[in-house]
Amino acid sequence: MIPRAFSAGLVLLLVAALLQPAAAIEIEEARSYPALREAGARSLLHVIGTTEADAMDGIVRTFRALQPDVALIYHQASSLDVYKAIEGAVTFDGQSYDLAISSAMDLQIKLVNDGLARRHRSLVTTRLPRWASWRERIFGFTREPAVIAYDMKAFAEAPPQSRFELLSLLRSEEGRFAGRVATYDPKVSGLGYLFATQDSLQSETYWRLMEVFGNLSARLSCCSGEMLDLLESGEIAVAYNVLGSYAQARRAAGAPIGIIYPQDYTLLMVRTALIPASSDNAEDAGKFIDFLVSPEGQRVIAGEASLAPALPEGDEGSLIPIRLGPGLLVFLDSLKRRAFLSEWESAVTAKR
Repeated sequence: MIPRAFSAGLVLLLVAALLQPAAAIEIEEARSYPALREAGARSLLHVIGTTEADAMDGIVRTFRALQPDVALIYHQASSLDVYKAIEGAVTFDGQSYDLAISSAMDLQIKLVNDGLARRHRSLVTTRLPRWASWRERIFGFTREPAVIAYDMKAFAEAPPQSRFELLSLLRSEEGRFAGRVATYDPKVSGLGYLFATQDSLQSETYWRLMEVFGNLSARLSCCSGEMLDLLESGEIAVAYNVLGSYAQARRAAGAPIGIIYPQDYTLLMVRTALIPASSDNAEDAGKFIDFLVSPEGQRVIAGEASLAPALPEGDEGSLIPIRLGPGLLVFLDSLKRRAFLSEWESAVTAKR
């Protein structure tokens, strides 16, 4: 077990820790950040999250400039694995996770509702708008749209601007788009399940669109990054419900990716952080949350991290915010989840 107080061998200990897999969950990427002070670290903060490690890097480095004696390990995992890690009190090299960051708002709410998150209250969090926290245990630090991304090289004409227009285009040109559309697989992606269920509440167009996706043998994906990879390589032409911040970052880096904010409605996801009840270092986890929602943290989120900050609030227009609260638990009921996924599979995968 890595101790909370470190000696000069900190780097070797962290590297050794990263070579040991966490039980029952898959870590997609792991990064270690030794203490900045030569004397070693006062403590270790162990974070698990769905946010891509590259996006988290600037956030972590700025936080540690403010807390130079705190070492940190970041594990990137899927939203379902983040949930399982906290729900099952999974330890890594004998240590519990101190902070859980996820885009799957419903799974985070369930952890809070089940008593698996600690209360955190500070001067910073008390100033948050009501939508940005719940029960003083879960805190939103980004607000990111679910967009339709497309390969600009595949569209000589103007791209569709709504789900109805996309539906009409795909129906009229099935030969052109067969095997060249992608969306989340809600059976394996917690965020994909959240977007799918919220879509179903907004319009029946969603189910008609999923039927067309089924007819086109849509590619089913774990995550936005994977769908954007397929777009960049030209393997697909359209990716449905990817995170707008990730798509914007790819486009800014030169990828020929177009972005559509559907005019009928655009879902707005809140990325959240919570302190697990099993945390061994709730004090520094609380400081990290305070940093995320502070003006400085929000600046880094909008800048180096290329994510969409939660604050200040702007004009929402056609954006439909997904609200933090117990309403998100409805589709996590086992019977409702089974029924929803059965209907989704009938629409999307039954014809394969």
